[in-house]
Amino acid sequence: MILPSQLGFGMAQQFHSVGKVLAIGVTYIAVSAGLITFNKFMMHEGRFPHAIALTALHMAVTFSLAMFVYILAPRLFPTMEKAKENKLFLIKYIGPLGALFALALWSSNAAYLYSSVAFLQFMKEGNVAIVFTMSCLVGLQQFNWNKFTVLGIVLCGCSLCVKGEINFVMIGFILQFASQFAECSKNIIGEIVMTGAGLKLDVLTFVIFQAPCSLVPLLIALFFQWDHQILVDFVAMWPLLLVNASLAFLLNLLIALTLKELSALAFVIIGVCKDMFIVMSSSLIFGDPISQQQRVGFSITIVGITLWGHLKIKEQAEKAALAAGKQLEEDQIHLLPKDPAHRA
Repeated sequence: MILPSQLGFGMAQQFHSVGKVLAIGVTYIAVSAGLITFNKFMMHEGRFPHAIALTALHMAVTFSLAMFVYILAPRLFPTMEKAKENKLFLIKYIGPLGALFALALWSSNAAYLYSSVAFLQFMKEGNVAIVFTMSCLVGLQQFNWNKFTVLGIVLCGCSLCVKGEINFVMIGFILQFASQFAECSKNIIGEIVMTGAGLKLDVLTFVIFQAPCSLVPLLIALFFQWDHQILVDFVAMWPLLLVNASLAFLLNLLIALTLKELSALAFVIIGVCKDMFIVMSSSLIFGDPISQQQRVGFSITIVGITLWGHLKIKEQAEKAALAAGKQLEEDQIHLLPKDPAHRA
């Protein structure tokens, strides 16, 4: 028999869980959408239209704040000592990863000069297909016809969005595609570093090593493309720039927190809500025109992304069940008496 006090305690736990999901989800969506909108605002002519400089500032502030967090709370970096011991081996992976991340951020910020936030967000939905293809090529994923069909739906929706763009600019499309290709390549290497290669780094340790490796190539590029106007614009806009860069660091922390505290299903739902919120807010704030074809294409893409999330959650559940079954078999074997006389 369930006592009223037990029922009340169970309901309180449910409300607490729902409240946590809502709090983290709403904060993550707000910060993610806010940073994208903020970047578009800063890249406007007359403010700070310097993609390389803005990206370098993001990396410099991210590294500085990550180091500050490490000094205050080193326990949040559980694999830091292992990373220090294997830093030369780690650089072999983090070096190219940092360069790819720098390219991804620069080309993504530069694309804001030519294309609308809504159009760029439509293109970003295709990342899941790029990552899956790359993962199959390097052996991290196995080809599956169900996944192939779902990715076909996603790509169909993305294609409709691109073709339906009213103010299509080819250079913006190229920059965004380059950004997505570099970001997906970076994610593949990051998965290897954080799940394999004998390292299995935690997220914050990964960030603290990645940031300077991304900053170095950006500073080199900035040196060769230096313009005195960058310094003039920085002096004029530095308070907003520091807030912008700090927001980029906060987003990295929120992504780690969301993945750690919420279920995979909650993360997928939050991601879908975030995408819709970004597209709607960009249309309202910047007046980005969205054609009827793009609305249809985006709806198809959202359906595809949701189906993809369902497949991934099912896959993870099957892996967890298989691992639990193997563990149960091992436990049963250990419990069996070794003496044949006892078995009789």
